[in-house]
Amino acid sequence: MNMIHENDMVHENDMAHENEYIEIVDYYDDVLTSGYYDFDALSHSLHQLLGTRRKILDIGVGTGLLAEKMIHLEAYKIVGVDFSSRMLERAKNRLADSDVNLIHKDITEFTTEDTFDAIVSSGGAIYVVEEEGEYRIYSHITDKQKNEQLIGKLHRQLNKDGILALAIQGSHNNYKKKIKDDLIYEQRVIKHGSYVDKWYTFSRSNGKVLTEQFCRFLFFDGQQTDQLLDDAGFSPKREVVDAKFWTSYK
Repeated sequence: MNMIHENDMVHENDMAHENEYIEIVDYYDDVLTSGYYDFDALSHSLHQLLGTRRKILDIGVGTGLLAEKMIHLEAYKIVGVDFSSRMLERAKNRLADSDVNLIHKDITEFTTEDTFDAIVSSGGAIYVVEEEGEYRIYSHITDKQKNEQLIGKLHRQLNKDGILALAIQGSHNNYKKKIKDDLIYEQRVIKHGSYVDKWYTFSRSNGKVLTEQFCRFLFFDGQQTDQLLDDAGFSPKREVVDAKFWTSYK
């Protein structure tokens, strides 16, 4: 049976709190399943990539959309970590009949004596964006040093021949679309330096705003991304799988 460990969260500033997606959690699944990600396709690509690997750490598990698909394909032993209690409540309901272990913790503070065959993220704590002809790590963690420490920790938490598989997103851009019934999703983006500021708005077609959310992301350009992984001890081999996952090997 899955469970949530309630731990005190330590956030660097109010920005980290805002990145919990508290305001938009009621609509989060609607936007992710409206074309943002194809979780069926992601799970099948990941299933092929994992091979015989079974012990999985899902960082930024969110509402459990990927984990739900994965456990229907294989008897994976999944640990899902997220620092948003509201997201985890959704994941708890979605995965109620599974053995997925859900842990409420900031991934930068998550510690375990266990090791894993693979660490995955589908838009969670860190992910990859393909833009300007290169692959860039984007992070919900806005402190560069904490990201360096996190990548190093993830490397240590992998078993021999373990993999770090990060889902690939398109570039952050302004757009607006109808995603469900009378529900309109809009995102506005401002890029400055190594940061992307993003405003999410959900509204009705009559213009009534239902909820809004602001998030800030830190990104590393292609050279910095490679250096980040090299410094952590990952193999220089990088692999793109089905244009869906950017994979690094221990």
